[in-house]
Amino acid sequence: MWFKNLYLYRLPTEFTLNVDELPDQLAGKAFQGCGSDQHESTGWVSPLGRDAEQLALVTNGYVLVRMAHQERILPSSVIKEELEERVQQLEEQENRKVGTREKKTLREQIEFELLPRAFTRTRQLDAWIDTANGWMVVNTASPNQAERLTSLLRNTIGSLPVTLWSAGNKLPVLMTQWIKDNQAPAPFLLGDECELRIPGEAGAVAVFKKHELNTEEVMSNLNAGKVAAKLMLTWADKMSFILTDNLQIKRVKFLDLLTERLDENNAETYAEQLDIEFALMTGEVSLLLNDLAQCLGGSDTASPSVAKAA
Repeated sequence: MWFKNLYLYRLPTEFTLNVDELPDQLAGKAFQGCGSDQHESTGWVSPLGRDAEQLALVTNGYVLVRMAHQERILPSSVIKEELEERVQQLEEQENRKVGTREKKTLREQIEFELLPRAFTRTRQLDAWIDTANGWMVVNTASPNQAERLTSLLRNTIGSLPVTLWSAGNKLPVLMTQWIKDNQAPAPFLLGDECELRIPGEAGAVAVFKKHELNTEEVMSNLNAGKVAAKLMLTWADKMSFILTDNLQIKRVKFLDLLTERLDENNAETYAEQLDIEFALMTGEVSLLLNDLAQCLGGSDTASPSVAKAA
């Protein structure tokens, strides 16, 4: 249940989610496996497990949903091999050269024939919505996966005016200064990992893992003009994570202080256990995000170029 990545969206204060209507809305977009002629299929499944019917978990105002995405695996190498055989056969039988347009038609025909026999792969993705504090958090490090989920939810409930949480160019500067000072703002502590890069897409990169950050090697890279693109932090002795320069949180680890609190609860069923984990995780992550926002000077801006309003 524990989220390993926090892909962070902001919701406007005027956004509301009708929790009473949500089950029926999700049921209208419930997951159905790929049909024989479908490349992919996406829909909602229960976060409570395969046999559960409940499509949303609501705890303390937080709403947990789970998306399933299935795709048929049809390797391009298989299509290419079959295409080459058919082209060769045609050219030998009819003593002519098969043109580009005809090859394209043959490729489409082959794909249509092979698709029903292709294996399927299904992946699931969780997200929670916190309308009280204006957050939507997706358990992924992939922008494409996050966009797939938000698009499905938008189509499901009719509107989802989310924007990526952003601090503009402020965060790389702050993280760089924290490394130089060998200190992050309380209650954060520096970890032993960072990625430094020269600004720009083609800039040089230096990666340090399991490495003291207040060393001459790290400082020389900073003095050469590199800035922090990723930085490992620990928050309140409860979580460690990688903070990126575009304000996403990756490789989250929940530390002993939280897992010990979880062990104090005696859940009797899987559903009860999930409810306890979800309540603990969302409560603590909300505190983390609040502390992080304070480090950014209360920054709550969102980049207009990535806004996904509906």
